[in-house]
This record gives sequence, structure tokens and C-alpha cells, in this order.
Amino acid sequence: MENILAQRFKDDAFTSLKQLPHPYEFKDAQIAATIISEGIKNNRKILVVGDYDVDGITSCVIMMRFFDIIGYQNISYIIPNRFSDGYGISKTIVEKNPADIVITVDNGISAFETGEYCKKNKISFIITDHHTLKDILPEADAIINPQQTDCNFPQKEVCGATLSWYLCNAIKIKMGLEISLVSLLDLVCIATIADMMPLVKINKLLVKTGLKKFIESDAIPNQILKNGLKTKNITAQDIAYSIAPLINSAGRMGDGNLAAKFFLEKDKEIAQKLYQDLNRLNQERKMTAQNILELAKNTSLVGKNCVIAYGKDWHEGVLGIVAANLSQNYNRPAIVLNQKDDKLKGSARSYGNINLIEALNAHSRFFTQFGGHAKAIGLQLEQKNLEPFFEALKDFEMPETEEKEPNENLGILNPDDIDNELLKILEQFEPYGQGNPQPGFICNNLRIASSKVLKSLHQQLEFNISYRKQKAMSFFCETFYKENEQVNISFHLQRDSFSGAPLMILKTITKCLL
Repeated sequence: MENILAQRFKDDAFTSLKQLPHPYEFKDAQIAATIISEGIKNNRKILVVGDYDVDGITSCVIMMRFFDIIGYQNISYIIPNRFSDGYGISKTIVEKNPADIVITVDNGISAFETGEYCKKNKISFIITDHHTLKDILPEADAIINPQQTDCNFPQKEVCGATLSWYLCNAIKIKMGLEISLVSLLDLVCIATIADMMPLVKINKLLVKTGLKKFIESDAIPNQILKNGLKTKNITAQDIAYSIAPLINSAGRMGDGNLAAKFFLEKDKEIAQKLYQDLNRLNQERKMTAQNILELAKNTSLVGKNCVIAYGKDWHEGVLGIVAANLSQNYNRPAIVLNQKDDKLKGSARSYGNINLIEALNAHSRFFTQFGGHAKAIGLQLEQKNLEPFFEALKDFEMPETEEKEPNENLGILNPDDIDNELLKILEQFEPYGQGNPQPGFICNNLRIASSKVLKSLHQQLEFNISYRKQKAMSFFCETFYKENEQVNISFHLQRDSFSGAPLMILKTITKCLL
């Protein structure tokens, strides 16, 4: 098994921070660092403009923490509001927040009007954005985006927070500062996982290091986040399924600035209050998403290559979550849209190795606006174009990403082999996630020794395995199984947060045929 998992990383050249590429390998990073360094020397006003999702929020926080570390105070930030400002930087934001230098993080690659405005008003404009390029680029003094064909950075699929961290390092180098920015990798870790970047090569190293920093961190926001988790053994899965949705809920249901304030807060009582506000929004987000998911299941257009659902008064903040659920339910990309008058606006999520941005690029004639990356898209179109778009896409030969997702299922496992030694082997290849899926196994003909239903939703099981009992958990069950029933299961393994023993997390469970 160790050899099988090692094959996933046989060509990985990035195993320590010393092997990371130099910041100047990003096209325009040196130019941007020079502009910002000169601005700092001359006390120029700097404005950082982020985005309302986890990546955009953490990208912004990384920049603000960096400037705090170096003691520069003539700086401010903006997290645009999803509902009142829309996506990313705009001319209006720059007009309302005068600055000498404007830096976008996790947005800006489509900011044509803003670029013209900054040029006209002699404002230095620096774009850092990882999203797919348009045919024409905006006016800007520097554009840091790994998707540019003449960018030498060795990995194209990196998140906005990674670009922010690298830009901070480029500024540090330009200013000759002897400081370490490794402590900021906790935020890069959260963003990389939340934005569904492949956990290979540079991303894997940054997430692995950042997760360690997060676990060891005594920063008040991180302590509060860790206290909110129901485990002592924090993994990338806890970031993906607990922390990222919590942070995302601010931008989805209210204002992303709430999450940015939380990450930047140094007062424990204030930070705890902000965390409670995030929790309240997250609960609201869960209920809203579940309601729309049920509606979407009943109104979907289902084709061979895609599923599209739309409806009136669907909360735009949760459409990406609903799309992700539908893509898993139907095993194909999903698009979920809110209808307002004759306009449709929403989100799309990919499935497997499908390169969604390339697929939609081939159908750009149907959209009034769209953008994103291989796994996640935002889009708008007119109602009259929906059916023609669906007809064109449903039999379209879907393009795939260059980096193929490794096989998640490692096959049938002898239950006698489930022990701490196996867990240690699996833990060597963490973090698991996009691009490095958690290994899955199959066990057949297991007899249930005990069964307990939790909150009428979940089930805790024990299986008879030779001389011992093996604990398992099944979440959001449609069927509950009883003691002495014989079943076939597929599952992955993790360390039980209480006992430290191997715990099966069931993906499927079916009764054995007699």
C-alpha cells in the first residue's frame, strides 16, 4: 500500500520549504514588489481589495498581517459585499476609497474599467489573481497570475492566498528584510483547501506546512477555531468540512468582512463574539442550502455531461454549495442558478477530472458573464439561452485537467490488517483532498456486533473482526442497520479523536445477499 500511495508523488520536486520557487518566478512579481516598496518608503496610501470567499478573505488577511509585521500603517482593505458590491474590485470601490497604490487579491483579472480609471488617475494598479485569463488583460502596472503563458512559476493551479503570500515574500526580498513569513501559511493552507486546489507539488507542501502552523498556533482566532472542532487530531478534512464552510458563511449569508475582522482580531472577547456571529451565519447557511438542494433535485435538467437546476428567489450565497452536492449526487458537473426576471445567475462545480472552465469557454456565446477555474465557476446568462446551452453542453465531449485525479479506491482490504501501523502509513501521505484523495477500501461480509443511532441521522457501528471489534461511523444515513446483520462496506480510515484507534468512516453500506 505504501508503494501505491508513493506513486502519487513520484515526480514531486517540492518536499521542503527550501525547494520552493523564488517569488520572482511569478511574472511581474518583482515589478509589483518594487512599486510597493517605493510606496512604503514614501508613505503612500495602499488599498488591498479582496473577495468574499475564503480565498479572497484569507488573501486579504495575509497582506494586512504582513504590513502589520513590518509596521506599515498607511494601508486599508476592502472585502466587497456579494449582494451590494458584486464580485471583486470596481471603479466605485476605488473612487470611494482613495489610494496611491491599489492591490487586488484573488480577483481583478477582469477589472477593465478599474484598470482604465487607475491609469487615468495615476494610481498604481497591481493585480494578483489565479482565475482563468480572458483574451485581453486589464490595464495594470503588474499582473501576477500563473495562468499567463509567459509566467515561469512551475504550478498553474494555485490559489489567491498563495499569490498573496508570494507577493509578501517578494516585497520582503526587495526591502532586504530579515523576517520569516512561514507563520502566514496557516491562512494559505485554509484557502488552498477551501478553493479546491489540487494538493500536489507546491500546494501539498504549503498545506502540510500551514496545517502544522495552524495546529501549533497560539493566535487567538486559530485557538478559537481549534476549540470549535470536535477532534484533537486535526487534518485537512477538518479544514474542508468544518473551518472553510464556517468562514465562507460570512460572504455567503452576510458580509465577508466579518470573517476578515475575525482573523485580524487580537482581543479574545471580541474575536469570540465574531466567531459566534460566524457560527450563526453558518447554521443559517446550512438550512438555506438544504432547502434549495431539495428544490433543485426536483427541478433539474439532467444530461449525460451535466445537471442544471434553477429557480426563483434562490439565495445566491449558497448556490455553489448546492452545485457541489448535485455534482456528487449525479456524478457529473452541476450548475445551479437563481432566476431574477429574465436573467439567471449562479455557480457551477466540476466533477472528477473535468476541466469546467474549458468546457464553458467553448460555450461562452451563451453567457453574459462567467469566470473561475477548472473546478468552480460563476456565471450569468439570459433565460432564453438556458435550454440552448443545456442542449449544446449535454452531449459535449468534456475536456479534462492535465493532472489526473489518482484512483481513490485501493481495493479490498483484509479487516485483520486494520491497525495503527496501517494508520501511520496512511498519515505519511497527508494532507488528503483535491488531487490527493483519501484512500478508500472495501470490506465484505462483515457482521454487525453493535448498532447505535445518533440524532436520528447518523449511526455508530461495531463489526466483529477476528479477536476484536472494529468501530465505524456512518453519517446522514438513509437506512439504519441492526445487530447481527451482515454487510458489505466501502470506507476510509482515520484516527479516532478520543481513543486514537483506527476508525472506519463509511461511504457505502449494503446488506449482503443471501
